[in-house]
Formats: sequence, structure tokens, C-alpha cells
Amino acid sequence: MRKTIHEEKMLLNPLMTNRLALLLDPGSFVPHCTADDGELVGGTGMIGGRRVCIIAINPEASGPVEAFAVLQQELALLDLAEEQHLPLIHLADRPARVAMDTTAIPLTIMQTFIDSRGAGRVFARFAHLSGVVPRIAVVFSPIATTLTYPVVECDAVVMMDHAGMSLARPDMVRLMTGDQSPYEEYAGAGMHAGISGTCDKLVFSEKDALDWVRKYLALFPSHFTEKPPVAQPHPPEPDYPKLRSIIPEDPDQQYDMHEVLGSFIDAGSLLEHRARYAREVITAFARVKGNVVGIIANNPEQKGGILFPESCRKMAAFASLCDAFNIPLVFLADIPGFMVGKSAEQAGIIHHGALVFSTIANLSVPHLCIVVRKAYTAGLYAMGGAGFDPERFVAFPNACITIYGPKAIQLLARESGASVAELFTMTNSIKDNCNVQTYVASGLLDAVIGEDDIRAEVEQFLKNYYEKPLERSMPQRVLCL
Repeated sequence: MRKTIHEEKMLLNPLMTNRLALLLDPGSFVPHCTADDGELVGGTGMIGGRRVCIIAINPEASGPVEAFAVLQQELALLDLAEEQHLPLIHLADRPARVAMDTTAIPLTIMQTFIDSRGAGRVFARFAHLSGVVPRIAVVFSPIATTLTYPVVECDAVVMMDHAGMSLARPDMVRLMTGDQSPYEEYAGAGMHAGISGTCDKLVFSEKDALDWVRKYLALFPSHFTEKPPVAQPHPPEPDYPKLRSIIPEDPDQQYDMHEVLGSFIDAGSLLEHRARYAREVITAFARVKGNVVGIIANNPEQKGGILFPESCRKMAAFASLCDAFNIPLVFLADIPGFMVGKSAEQAGIIHHGALVFSTIANLSVPHLCIVVRKAYTAGLYAMGGAGFDPERFVAFPNACITIYGPKAIQLLARESGASVAELFTMTNSIKDNCNVQTYVASGLLDAVIGEDDIRAEVEQFLKNYYEKPLERSMPQRVLCL
């Protein structure tokens, strides 16, 4: 079928041609619609042999724009993604007609604002796709106002280092609030990656951005009625040291939990989610013997692995995403508990902790809880432990599962005026209670596994899941956090 003039122009645009070439399998792009001004590029293509739907803003388009017509084309593509079960990729950029530093006075766009098929409908349709098909957005430049919400409604947001997102442009921020902060401080990609948590991946080239999208989609099913695709299995990286040498015996000594992950996942398969945000917890996708798994792990190297409101949001959002797309979860616990005190309470630590509990308790996918070194207080529950129906609840031989750790007991005992002898007795009692073998004997723990057996444990857990048929007829919406 012969392409229209607009489709030919769209394909000849060097910038868009290059982006589509980096994103899609060679020669696979099929244009479906384009607004008359060429500002919207839309169609389908293949990534790793699977069809996807693309909605892209062409920043080099020029000429008069019919904004309402652009919205109708966008809505048609969103309908296509839902009807044909296609993962959605949104390439967000600032149109050439839009100034970033100054806010235009809206005199002629009331239809796009009030019409039931206007901008509000686009917001709603992006939300309707939650948990139905994977949605990934890439932000190439600073964007504002109505361009931002569809981006953040996506399951994953990739941002170029020079990009940005804000609800208002700098002049509106200054006029309405008096705030003259530099743009990067309230809207920059680095801020969204490390402080707001809005950006899942910060990149420094368009190639890296679109490579990340391809890697991300390879871990996901195309639709909520499918399980993730299985890949060729690979052994872990050969140069990782034994876990016994990675994990310190001192429960308060820091170490990097990434090294534990690297010891058992397939080499090169790790894809972190919000790696720069709330780094006291790691949320990542990986493969073990070719099967996709979601991993939530405390990281003692950052803030001791204590949970803050931000880390709770990160955990809940990730667990919700995995649940929506049938990705089983492994929790690696090395957790002192939740942060306490004035700042934490004012930031809503109880509310955010409850959000984690609610999300994990209502998972439809199975999860495995492995206590790596310690699990104190309600931190055990946040990591999918006792009472939260893990498929298996296991621990390493030197792990300690108790309400308060030795250091907290000592502080409380001294505060109460306990004698040296009483303090010694209390400390020994805690150590006795930390013996995980006694929990196995009492039926409170499924097993104690050796550090070198973690890959076999996770392999079996995933094998059990992936061999079973999937029974799901309704989508599970993703928490937008």
C-alpha cells in the first residue's frame, strides 16, 4: 500500500528516522496516522520480533498546528494499543511551536480543553491502559503542562540528562510563587531521578535511552494475559566472590547488596528500576535460568537499609508493576526496620508502610522471602515475610530474625537501668532467639539454605511458577507512585 505524502515526509525526517531506527527492528515501522502538520508520528513496529505501538512527538515539525486533530490521532493510537494488545512507547519531546521558558496565553484552544475527546481524554486513555499493556515513555527535552501527565502515567520513564518536566514553565513558577530557583532544581532530569522518583532511568544519549526501552520490553509480556517471555539461560558472572565473603557477620556493617544479586542472577540480565532514588532499597528486574523475576532487596550500603517513606513508595510501585504483568517476586531481606522520629512521621512513614503491606498482601503473583542477614521489627513484613504468604520463607545460616537487634536491646536495657549481668543475659537471650535453625524446628521457617544455594532456591521457585498456566481475565492496575 502506497504511503501518503505526510507519511513519506515523516519517514524522511532525519531525527525521527534515527530514533525509530534505534528503537525498532530494522525496517519494521508501519505508519498508522500522522497529523497534517507532522507533529505527531504514530504507528507500529517490532522490538525483538514483537509488535509495539509508538506515539512520538516530532520536535522538528513546523507550520500551523490543529491541536485538536493531533489529540484525535493520539487517541486512535491508544485505542490501537489496547485493541491489539500492543506495548505502548511514548517518545515525548517539545514541539517546535512550544516555547519552554514562557507560557502562552490560551485564546483559541478551548476545544482541546473542554471537549470530551480533548486533552482530558488523552490523560484518561493513558490511565485506562494501566496494567493492560506495558507503557514506557522517553523524555528527550524539557516539557511542561499537558505533555507531562501522559509521560508519568506510564509504567517506566526514561529521561535524557538535559531533559526536564514541570507542571508550569519558569515564568509561571516565578509569577505565581515568587520562586526563582534554577530550572534544574525543580524540573531537571537529575532531580526527577534522585529526588522525586518520577524518572526510572537517567541516560546521556538517545541510543542509551532507546536501548534501555528494548531491554525493558524484553522482560515483559505484551499483555496482562501473558507471562513474561523466557530467554536463553546464562550462568551468573564468573568473577563474583562467594557470598560468605560478601556478607559481614556484624549485623550493622555496611555492604552492597548488588553483589548478592550478581552472585545468582543470569549474567548481564539486571535492569534496575529507579536506581538513583531511595537507594536504601533495590528494585530490579533480572533473569534466573532464563526466567524473569522481580527483585526487592534492602541495601545496607545506603542508610543501613532502613525503610523511609520514599523507599516504601518505590517498593509498592515496583511490586504493583510486577503483579500487573505476572512477574514473580523475590525479596532479599537485610533490614533493621522502618525509620522513626519526627521527620519520618511528618513524612507519613506509617501511611507509606501500610501502603507496602497492602500491596504485598494483595499480590496475585507468588513471592519468595530470603532473609540474608537480619530482619527486625515490621521490616520482616515489608519484605514479604511471616504472615504475608510467601511461597517459601527461608534464611541464610547466620541470619537473625527478631523484634529488636542486639544494639537496640542494649540501649533499651541501659535506659532502664539494667545491671551488667542483666544486660549480658538479655544479649545472650537475643542471640539464642536469632538461631534460625530453631525456627525451622518449630515450623516457623521453611528452611535454612546455604549462601551458595540461593540460585538453586530461586530457580526452583521460578520453575514452579512458569510451569503453571496463567489464570487472569482482568487487568490489575499499576500503582502510580
